[in-house]
Amino acid sequence: MKYSNLDIVGINSITFISKEKQPSLPMQLCIYFAQLFYYTFIRRFKYKPLPDNYKGIVFLGVSLNNQRSLDPVVKHLEEGEYLYLKDHTTDIHKRRAYWLSLPYLPDLIRTYRKADAPTKSVIKRYFTRMWSTYGYYQLAKEYLEHYKVKVLALSSDQGEFHRCLLLNAKDVDVKTIYVQHASVAKGFPKLIASYSFLDGQESLDKYLEAGKPEGEVYLSGGVRFDPIFQQYSTKHIEEVKTIGIAINMLDDFGKVKCLCGFLLGQGYKLALRPHPRYGSLDTAWLAENAIAYSDPIAESSFDFISNIDLMISNESSIHLDAAMMQCPSILYNFSTHSILDHYAYIKSGLVKVAYSEAQLIELIRNPKVLLPAIETLQFYNASCGTQLEGHLGEAIAEFVHAIAASNPTHHENQDFPYSIPAVAFDCV
Repeated sequence: MKYSNLDIVGINSITFISKEKQPSLPMQLCIYFAQLFYYTFIRRFKYKPLPDNYKGIVFLGVSLNNQRSLDPVVKHLEEGEYLYLKDHTTDIHKRRAYWLSLPYLPDLIRTYRKADAPTKSVIKRYFTRMWSTYGYYQLAKEYLEHYKVKVLALSSDQGEFHRCLLLNAKDVDVKTIYVQHASVAKGFPKLIASYSFLDGQESLDKYLEAGKPEGEVYLSGGVRFDPIFQQYSTKHIEEVKTIGIAINMLDDFGKVKCLCGFLLGQGYKLALRPHPRYGSLDTAWLAENAIAYSDPIAESSFDFISNIDLMISNESSIHLDAAMMQCPSILYNFSTHSILDHYAYIKSGLVKVAYSEAQLIELIRNPKVLLPAIETLQFYNASCGTQLEGHLGEAIAEFVHAIAASNPTHHENQDFPYSIPAVAFDCV
């Protein structure tokens, strides 16, 4: 078949470093066919109509965190000139992707048999993700054609559908713009977008380990931090009274409860925020213990941080959000895994780690020692303290306009106050 030799392992290379729990293989297959039934007979798909003033600009952000990096760009464009796909259940044709994948099961099995032991383990762990990639690759081509895409902007470059879109876009000369939405770790795939807007040097260093980027790269800073500059005041914490606890999918809620009990016993007020993809949470227990709940769907991480004096979290990019808001934060391990310092926050001095409750209390009582230096902040967020800070959405929107108009040098106009220089890789 046409796509039998598709490099599904390469497209899904991010799975080699993912630590998220996965269902067993039989359960994966049950979920796959249940979703196939759901999207075939219950949740019917329709392509969105093209806006009246459509200019071939498409934004893809199918998670809240993705959207929070694209929204500051989108708001500087005229509403009718772009299409914004943001719902993973209604804006992605999953039924078609699943049906298109079905004939490729023998190819996936053959890939599994030929793989080495580590790759076999990953394929088995993410079996249905690998399988559906055959369909998503074909679907990506259809999307680009159906929506007559000239410029595709996305804030994730490692998901299977995102990766398939980027690969297909190269074949049909569609320009792609990647806007980083969170900190990255070693093992992320190579940058293949036409134009990549990264948080800073720290992110670029990690991406370069996967190879030289195929397109232009801009150390713009994190566009998701624009609201901090525009909407929130800088914190000046003298005494910690309210502590925010941010948890993610890898954390053990039993350990979280133990820490909450300890901190409540020390007289601190608490607020707890789960990752948007955390799943069900025992909110009744929070209410019983007078712990405030930050709903990640209704409230941004910046809203959460603005209402606390100090934050505690495991390995998570929310530490960078806190640092940008001048909110002291501490890394504390709630999980059964070892701390790996994926984002090099500890190594760089962005955050301090507490290995015991005694160390935790000592740091809480000295919040000023937790704030990183400006040089550290700029290493992670290049726009920090520059004229670009708070204006990245406007700068990237200007860039999008220029690319859509087939005028790639227009964004270098010196009259525009927020120009972003590209990285010269012969100098890196």
